[in-house]
Amino acid sequence: MANGIAASIYERVLGHLLQRIAVAKAETHPFTHVYFENLFPTDLYARMLDALPEPSLYSAAAERHYGDAVGSSVRWMYGLSRDGLSKLPSAIGDLWRGIAAALADQEVKRAVFAKLAPDLVYRYGVPAAAVPNLAGYSRPTLYREVDGFEIPPHPDTRKKIVTMHLYFPGDFSQVDLGTALYRRRSLALPLGSWQRRFEKVKQFEFRPNSGYAFVVNNTLAKRSWHGRERLPEGAGVRNTLLNTFYAEERDGFSGYLADDVPLRPAA
Repeated sequence: MANGIAASIYERVLGHLLQRIAVAKAETHPFTHVYFENLFPTDLYARMLDALPEPSLYSAAAERHYGDAVGSSVRWMYGLSRDGLSKLPSAIGDLWRGIAAALADQEVKRAVFAKLAPDLVYRYGVPAAAVPNLAGYSRPTLYREVDGFEIPPHPDTRKKIVTMHLYFPGDFSQVDLGTALYRRRSLALPLGSWQRRFEKVKQFEFRPNSGYAFVVNNTLAKRSWHGRERLPEGAGVRNTLLNTFYAEERDGFSGYLADDVPLRPAA
């Protein structure tokens, strides 16, 4: 059951997130995206790193994320659903409950959507003023990725509206492990390695307390190509949180603080 600690964290994180999203600068090349810095209060970010769930509690992600050794996953996930939070020790659970409630708040959705308006206007054919009120429901999920993890350029499924990816390194030693944005090479044949078919346009630095977001476009005319080259040996664990917004709500990823405070309704 949620308590006042989770509610207090929610209020503090929500205000900070909205401030940081507001000052972030959106860019439109190769598609609309935004990079965020200092997303959480500094002291709270340190607590979040210490409160990451034990690795044994994570579940293996899709089979395509298995490494060279048979049955060895290189990507693990822990959903911050109400059920997932209930399985954590109370102090850790309260912390993540407050954070998940803030990330899932409709005010955050509206702020992120407004920041990425050009591509949402393109995708939905609505005026910019209508963009913040488009439907969108987040599913905050923690990920652990290790040596051997690789995800070739892909645009994401159209079930997703906005992909928001938050970075949780402990220092700057992993700064080169960020996700990259790509475009197809002109006249490239659909053969061989993906590196021959795609050109890297930019790469987000994997900095503490940072992250990025972009609109998912997956049409013949426009695709949000992004990916990550194979994590090199000795890269360490790549801890992140995907706060992806979907077109449909999934049970368990809302109502985090129903016993404490009413979550802000959609406009």
